[in-house]
Amino acid sequence: MACILVVDDEPEVGEAIRRVLERAGFSVAVANSADLGLLALEKDQPDIIVTDVIMPKVHGLELIKAVRERYPRVRVIAISGGGSFGLLSYKPDAISTHAYLAAAREAGAEEILTKPFDMGDLLAAVRRQLPN
Repeated sequence: MACILVVDDEPEVGEAIRRVLERAGFSVAVANSADLGLLALEKDQPDIIVTDVIMPKVHGLELIKAVRERYPRVRVIAISGGGSFGLLSYKPDAISTHAYLAAAREAGAEEILTKPFDMGDLLAAVRRQLPN
């Protein structure tokens, strides 16, 4: 069974992703900050990390770079809504969303998803990153 670490500063998002991935048969841990994600990585190295890009204090891009440097075999899926807060301000095609996700790809993420995303798309991305 593949182990997945979900890192998102919004607890509801992390828990929603955890529930979907666990129902699909994965072992899942959730961290609510990049700092906690790094600690979880040191304790139990997951196969895949699903991380938000925009988080307070330590940015998701820093987390991705640390993963690439220290844990090159761990696969990374970056997720971002471009820093929009609330449904009224959310703009999925905003240049900021594309810029953040492009930066995540450049930092080493194998997959990128724009929030809000379909959980089926997340499951497909996870499955693509599993070793054959």
